[in-house]
Amino acid sequence: MVNKYKVTRGLEINISFLWHRDRSVNTSVYLGVLRRSRQLWGYSPEDKMVAEGFLLSAAFGEQLFVGDQVLRIRAENEEQLRSLRELEEREGLQDLLDQEKETMLQSRKSERSSGTFSFSSYHTIEEIYRWMEDFVAENPGLVSRLQIGQSYEGRPIYVLKFSTGGDRRPAIWIDTGIHAREWITPATGLWTANKIVSEYGKDAALTAVLDSMDIFLEIVTNPDGFAYTHTTNRMWRKTRSVNAGSSCIGVDPNRNWDAGFGGPGSSSNPCAETYHGAFPHSESEVKSIVDFILGHGNVKSVLSIHSYSQMLMFPYGYKTEPAPDHRELNDLAREAISALADVYGTAYTFGSTIDTIYRADGTTIDWSYENGVKYSYTFELRDTGRYGFILPADQIIPTAEETWVALLRIMEHVRDQTCPAPEMMRSFLVFAGLLAVAFGVENFVGHQVLRISAADEAQVDKVKELEELELDFWRAPVHPELPIDVRVPFTSLQGVKAYLESHGIDYSIMIEDLQELVDEEQLYMSRRHFMPLSVETFNYASYHTLDEIYGFMDLLAAEKPNLVSRIQIGRSFEGRPINILKFSTGGVKRPAIWIDTGIHSREWVTQASGIIFAKKLLDGYGKDASVTSILDNFDIFLEIVTNPDGFAYTHSKNRMWRKTRSINSGSSCVGVDPNRNWDAGFGVAGSSGNPCSETYRGPRANSESEVKAIVDFVKTHGNIKAFISIHSYSQLLLYPYGYTTKKAADAQELDALAKKAVEALASLHNTKYKYGSIITTIYQASGGTIDWTYEQGIKYSYTFELRDTGRYGFMLPASQIVPTAEETWLALKVIMEHTRDHPY
Repeated sequence: MVNKYKVTRGLEINISFLWHRDRSVNTSVYLGVLRRSRQLWGYSPEDKMVAEGFLLSAAFGEQLFVGDQVLRIRAENEEQLRSLRELEEREGLQDLLDQEKETMLQSRKSERSSGTFSFSSYHTIEEIYRWMEDFVAENPGLVSRLQIGQSYEGRPIYVLKFSTGGDRRPAIWIDTGIHAREWITPATGLWTANKIVSEYGKDAALTAVLDSMDIFLEIVTNPDGFAYTHTTNRMWRKTRSVNAGSSCIGVDPNRNWDAGFGGPGSSSNPCAETYHGAFPHSESEVKSIVDFILGHGNVKSVLSIHSYSQMLMFPYGYKTEPAPDHRELNDLAREAISALADVYGTAYTFGSTIDTIYRADGTTIDWSYENGVKYSYTFELRDTGRYGFILPADQIIPTAEETWVALLRIMEHVRDQTCPAPEMMRSFLVFAGLLAVAFGVENFVGHQVLRISAADEAQVDKVKELEELELDFWRAPVHPELPIDVRVPFTSLQGVKAYLESHGIDYSIMIEDLQELVDEEQLYMSRRHFMPLSVETFNYASYHTLDEIYGFMDLLAAEKPNLVSRIQIGRSFEGRPINILKFSTGGVKRPAIWIDTGIHSREWVTQASGIIFAKKLLDGYGKDASVTSILDNFDIFLEIVTNPDGFAYTHSKNRMWRKTRSINSGSSCVGVDPNRNWDAGFGVAGSSGNPCSETYRGPRANSESEVKAIVDFVKTHGNIKAFISIHSYSQLLLYPYGYTTKKAADAQELDALAKKAVEALASLHNTKYKYGSIITTIYQASGGTIDWTYEQGIKYSYTFELRDTGRYGFMLPASQIVPTAEETWLALKVIMEHTRDHPY
């Protein structure tokens, strides 16, 4: 609950959280406004920006914060701002959560008993430095530790160097913890260091970066201040240097750089939190970085990580003049925070420092930018104020995971723009694009994906008339409650938009230029330099070709032949083998669960998720109690590429291909929708009789060899108890029926299980799914997979529609593969466990 108070001079205060404890009689209490990083004078009353304030307590020795409150103060006019400035003259300290100490204590006990380092806990400087030493010893071929200086109090200043060889190669600098109390940043730095080592050789993007560039990571940029936050004052921000002529200690190390030094975006008062110091680079912690970067001479990016506020900023902070590279920096920031938001939905703002928050003089990234490091950025990590600098430890991993995606996006861009190899790759892609035109590869330059919002049935009918243009409807026009997504070729854009506008139908642009996403996807995939030699070195965070997936299946079967085997159940129209994986602990025709992915070939996240499901089953047996129990009682059949011809075609000719590749007699249009070809309501409304349609049902039920192979297998097996077919996109979990409004006999149980499954899925990344029968949740669809399996007696028949809800649609970025698969796996386990526990 948030309580509001009116205090002296009309200032409005919100108490957002407080501790209900008695205050010590020996503690003197006063009100002090602490700037955090934000300058009170920087906000005009018109902006109605929020100033952060605190009730503080002074104590002896280690700073106590018992009974202190965190206040949010809103200034309504200049007079109130003047009042706040008066408060700002007083010194301030603020709150400490007892839970933080308790969590750290428990973590240390756990680490001692297990002998492992916990990346989900906060650590002291001694613990971090010990970890760095061990980390380097374990990974000497990739990581080294450099001492670049000493702090004011004589502590070593260390950086980790990640390098695959070479001297003074183009480099990326990352620092965390320049402001001592921002504990989430060194914790993120630790996780990031481990991520770099664990993902090199597996993650194609990271591997490409480290094959071309070095990465320098300074985890504790302000050692003295950081140590002081653990021993004496949790809220300490500055360095610990002595200021001549003042009893106040320390300098703000992010106001001490020689870029606009001493300007009004810093303070000359040694007692202020933003005191700039006696002269530029007076702080040994700052000068050590300055000397290192200047001495290196080839640093291409400086990424300085702070908290809190959820921002990504670039120069300038000390002047309003846009940086010469403003547009590129702004566009890259937008891409980075978009990638970040894809992980957990965390929303960041972005822009130049002075435009995004306030004027700040003498900062890290203004100095680095003015010294030729174009890609200079400051992150402000979670949160936006609920916990502020006391972010709970359970947010460390999510914060680090989402930040990593943004960091990697920036590092990829830096590599592409500064290293010769990516430039050659880009030229290659341009050349490949010309070849594509010459050899008939589908090009999507200028194609847009529109989201159409029909207000009523009449507008839905008007949109349906566009189907005559044979546009590619990603989400079909059905009824007003559902959005309509359609890919419109460049040549038709003007006409389609004019048509919609003439009928008063609202639309927005979901994808501005489809070919740009296709090119990015291809560039990412092209960076993989090697075929994996084992299941462990396989890149699970990338999309793969059919040959690579079939190679992975062979590796999997070779890894644990007593658990996994590969079975060929048929051949595609073009003669490709149709392979499935069988996971079994023994027995013949035991009760079984079937999972298929990729029946619609362009839905690449499904095949990529299927690969991860296979790895989960391989690793989980004997370790994960649920997986072990399921496989002790059931066999699992997993078909990763259900439509091999179509999938191969998406890689070689047309990324947007959906159907099979069979020849249709009497038509020049190729292929059948394999999810309209099953013998369940075949040919009724909910499919098309037009061979050129994306939902063409085919000449007869089971006409497609890809469908018939499954039909024959399921019938011959005779003991399949659950059938799960995985599609994308829309974030749905569906059960029969699709071709009829008749309720399934088991609708109540199927609905309850679907609810439980989507709740489990949402528990990981908070991804929201809808659920229900196909016909009531989305639309009528006849001849669908799970309607047929249900009518064959397979009670637990479900269809998933994976991420997202339309931002990328079928072009879901590779960065979302792992999160998508991991959350879906939780839902799959719920369904499989229920199937195990409810025999029929």
